[in-house]
Amino acid sequence: MVNSLTNNGGSQPDNSYPNYGLEESRESTDIEIASYFQKLKRRWKPALAVFLLTVVSTFAATSLLEEKYQAEGKILFKQKNNLLPVGEGVGELTTFLNNQTPLLTQQEVISSAPVLQQTIEILKLTNEEGETLTAKDLRRKLQVGLVGGSDVIEIIYKDSDPIQASQVVNTLMDVYIKNQVRSNQAETENADSFVTTQIPQVEDKLKQNESILQEFRTKHKIVDLQEEKKVLVAELGTLNRQIATTGSQLKGTQAQTASLQKQLGLSLNQAIAVSQLGNSPTVQSILTELGNTEIELAQERQRFKDSHPSISSLLEKKANLRQDIEQQVAQAVGTGVKVSDGLLQDNRFQENPLEKFINLKIEELSLQQQLSSTYDYQQAYLKRAEQLPKLEQREREINQKVETARSTYENLLSTQQELQILRNKQTGNAEIIEQAIAPENGSTGRMALMLLGILMGLLLSNLTAIYLDMQDRTIKTIADIKKKLPYKVLGIVPINELSDRQGVLVQQEPDSYASETYRMIQANLKFMTTQRPPKVILITSSAPGEGKSTVTANLAAAIAQLGRRVLLIDGDLRKSSQHQLWGVSNQVGIKDLVTNQASVRDVASKPMAKLDLLTSGMIPPNPLALLDSNEMGELVAKARKEYDIVLIDAPPLPVTADVLTISKLVDGIVFVSRPGVIEHESAELAIEALESTRQKVLGMVINGVNGKECDRYSYSAKYGKGYFSDKKSSDKTKSSTITV
Repeated sequence: MVNSLTNNGGSQPDNSYPNYGLEESRESTDIEIASYFQKLKRRWKPALAVFLLTVVSTFAATSLLEEKYQAEGKILFKQKNNLLPVGEGVGELTTFLNNQTPLLTQQEVISSAPVLQQTIEILKLTNEEGETLTAKDLRRKLQVGLVGGSDVIEIIYKDSDPIQASQVVNTLMDVYIKNQVRSNQAETENADSFVTTQIPQVEDKLKQNESILQEFRTKHKIVDLQEEKKVLVAELGTLNRQIATTGSQLKGTQAQTASLQKQLGLSLNQAIAVSQLGNSPTVQSILTELGNTEIELAQERQRFKDSHPSISSLLEKKANLRQDIEQQVAQAVGTGVKVSDGLLQDNRFQENPLEKFINLKIEELSLQQQLSSTYDYQQAYLKRAEQLPKLEQREREINQKVETARSTYENLLSTQQELQILRNKQTGNAEIIEQAIAPENGSTGRMALMLLGILMGLLLSNLTAIYLDMQDRTIKTIADIKKKLPYKVLGIVPINELSDRQGVLVQQEPDSYASETYRMIQANLKFMTTQRPPKVILITSSAPGEGKSTVTANLAAAIAQLGRRVLLIDGDLRKSSQHQLWGVSNQVGIKDLVTNQASVRDVASKPMAKLDLLTSGMIPPNPLALLDSNEMGELVAKARKEYDIVLIDAPPLPVTADVLTISKLVDGIVFVSRPGVIEHESAELAIEALESTRQKVLGMVINGVNGKECDRYSYSAKYGKGYFSDKKSSDKTKSSTITV
């Protein structure tokens, strides 16, 4: 049986069968459900009391209920179809939260205090004392909710008067519709008032911006900047071409002037002076006379020699004429300047170089003046072109303000007209689609309240059972014990329900299933190790009442029935119980054996074959000193030699220090625990105490398990009971034992 149990405390899991996750999950679920029902079973009395109290109270409350009549009305919400753009948004249902519907907001508005208060005032609603009904009291009887996924809100009101119930619903819907229309009209009136106050301000702003634009254009001589930009580009192109052409002409003229000036050796002023001198009658007369003199001189030289007086006279005359010309030239252009006679002569048939020079020089000056003037025009246009972007930007800014103000002004005028039209045709977006009718039949709600009372009773009773069970610090199930204690389970002993007999079960009913569990425990102890089985075993528990003395006595009987020599020592000197279980005298025991140096066989009683029982005897004044004495050690040492196995029934671990003292004499410890007796704190103390002994814990025996839980955790318990005698079977009549 033990090998089929869930192993703890270092034992290896049984791998003889596949481990399926589904089976483990199903088993865990079954355990949880069973644990829940066990809690209810343990606490069924207070749970039943709470259930009955709740149900009775609820049923009593139903007698106080009066018949109520329920009136219903419905309001449909629809989108407004505004013909005027300005009406968009007025009265429309909106919400700030994306995950909410605006109908929820309207639902709260319908049940708001102002709407309810108006309804109360119109109908003059009062309470049972005749006082005016409050909005809070009216809201308690009112239900406002959405109808499915539609745009319809349903209003339900319950009252003992069917006519008043329908009147409340209809009046409430009328008040809400009128309030909504007034709210929409108020929005329109507020908008109209705002527009009316804004129009003069926007008009003044428009005029101011237009004046600024006009002053700006006048100051900067702006007619049309875009057209001016085009003209500037064209004019700059023309001026650039004129500058290039005039510059080219100027260079050609300057070249010709320089060449003639080099030939003539005269400046412009000198050339002008010489030209004026050539036009002088005096100079022309002198030149004519000089020319005639030269002709005459040439003729005379053909007739006479140069020494002839006529030639000398002509030469002298020529020299005087030449001198007169030079004097005229010197007076005109200054001394040191030579001017040929050809420049002074007035030759109408041949161009005079002097006149050509003067004309070219004049043309050069004219071209220079023209080029300078054209360049000045170019610079002026360039400067204007540089100013144009800034002027254009500034004009655009001012013009934009003008257009914005004009657009705003025009929109306000249009909006004002539309608002005036809208005020005269304002309606709401809610419509009553179902008026409330006075109901003919009422309802008390008794059945619903009774059902609620039963459900509340079940809930509270379950909570009571769970709460009381949580306050109980004991460990109640095998599963919880296995989780808490890290030891291998040697066996699970079912609870004994008979109370009319006392004694050792294995001795009285050796063929029962409970007796078989003890034989399986001894088998597990025997085969724990094949090399050296434990010979001296100490049996203890975490608290009194877990049945460790009963387990020890039955285990000793089971081993003795197999023909092995067993010595059972009652080591619980303060609260001995083995003599009561076996029905023997406790006059002599361990104290007498240690003190008088007597033999074990002389002091021990023989309750059954192969079993010697060494009781505690009279309680000594200091039990710990007796257990820690050398004589006690010698006693155990002798028992090792004389018996096949020695079982010591020790006190509970946290109670005394006796276990720590006796543990030095044993080969291992068996720990007994009982569901419903062992507590979490005592279990933790027991674990610490067992660890401090440094002795091997052979395993634990779970004692006093109820039949159903024992069947669930032990296949041998579930299927093996049929192998034992029906007369003595623990399946129907389990023998009782004294639990110590």
